[in-house]
Amino acid sequence: MTPSKGFDEEAVQHGKDLVTQLHVLVKTAQIHDPTNIAWENPLETLFNTLKQLWHWNERINIHLIGDYLFLDDLRLRMDIERFVSFTTVIEELKRLQIGGVTFHALLTTDELKRFVYLLVQTDPKISLPFEFITEQLQKTGIVHIEIERLEEKKEDLEAIHRDTKELSKSSYFKTLTTINEVMENVKLGQAVSVKRAKRVVQTMVDLLLTEESTLLGLTTLRSHDLYTHNHSVNVCILSLALGQRLGYTKKLLTELGIAALFHDMGKADIPLEVLNKPTDFTEEEWRLMRRHPIQGVKFLLRLKGINEMTIRMVSGVFEHHLNYDLSGYPKLENKWELSLLGRIISIVDCYDALTSSRVYNRIPYPPDKALKFMLSKSGKAFDPILMKVFVNCIGIFPIGTLVLLNTRELAVVIETHPHPEKADRPRVKIITDPAGNEAGGEVVDLYDFNDEKEVVKRSIVKTVDPRKYKIDVSRYFT
Repeated sequence: MTPSKGFDEEAVQHGKDLVTQLHVLVKTAQIHDPTNIAWENPLETLFNTLKQLWHWNERINIHLIGDYLFLDDLRLRMDIERFVSFTTVIEELKRLQIGGVTFHALLTTDELKRFVYLLVQTDPKISLPFEFITEQLQKTGIVHIEIERLEEKKEDLEAIHRDTKELSKSSYFKTLTTINEVMENVKLGQAVSVKRAKRVVQTMVDLLLTEESTLLGLTTLRSHDLYTHNHSVNVCILSLALGQRLGYTKKLLTELGIAALFHDMGKADIPLEVLNKPTDFTEEEWRLMRRHPIQGVKFLLRLKGINEMTIRMVSGVFEHHLNYDLSGYPKLENKWELSLLGRIISIVDCYDALTSSRVYNRIPYPPDKALKFMLSKSGKAFDPILMKVFVNCIGIFPIGTLVLLNTRELAVVIETHPHPEKADRPRVKIITDPAGNEAGGEVVDLYDFNDEKEVVKRSIVKTVDPRKYKIDVSRYFT
């Protein structure tokens, strides 16, 4: 059988479902013994997905290369809705030194249940988990599931990481995982380590030099249920881009990135039904929301080893809703001089919130409209000089903007022009032809040259609201 393109697309979707459902079964096994009725639905759902895949191949293999999951030779790309499921399954496989799992078509639901329960019950302190599980599979008669030992395939890893765009995406999702864990620890009153956050931010700082456009493109990712985590990572990336324009050193960029990542930590104690409320807040709910900068400061002050970096981070977290003229919140009785870090986070926090359909703005602004609105508040809500630098940083047509060209084609901005005077001519990806049919994704530089003479074949007529055409621009960056 030679798989077709249709096979690839459908199989990848089933593969993603398989990982998500496996994560649900693992969580079930951690809470309930195999006789509990709670197993019934997730077990049936996972088994039905396997049946769909067995139509193409009687041996379905999920395996791990580095930090990436594959279904046979098809890469399962992590998306925003599944990052918790993917990272949990990847970490569980690594913990057990398992590099791959093969499910045979003769597998029974009872074998599948016993296999998942065996994985969860394997002692994390055991020295040779792979050998132990292999032995248990034989002893318990689980014959239609095979496991492979985890091995670092250097040549495969180098091939994957050669593409720094893939590394940027991996870093984005790792940062999402980190902020998710920090939020959960804060809710549970557990100790929080800044070390992991510092590592992921430092990776982003390094990537910013070579893949700024990719990182900025990833800020178009949106998730209804993970808004706060998503937003925190986006604010971190945008802050780093602005800090770089201001000439920050790598050390200062790292401090800025951590402060931006943690700027909404005060929301950890706010109930999800308030954070994700689809209608306007009541006065009491607004009162609760306006307290989050103070709660964020309290969180930071509980961190171990308070130092100068912590103090600077405190300023940024406390000030990100104060406004340039101090008309925001928390309300202050005494005169206050805003820190540069706080003024930076204030701008990028507002921009990402305006372009998202959550919390402060129920209907998202297109990126260029958000900038125009913010420029109208320059000198009042925002530092006017920083606001100009921010516009130069992300362009008058920010990455992720959907535009209509003079050729009647629709395109997504994927890279801004490095020279501000040519900001109206970014690089775009063509997504529809003049008739509105889906195009192949040709990348076009709207500022092109031929024999050192400028040749403009296409130009932007206007920006377009992607909701009007039901277009998810984030798909062009993942």
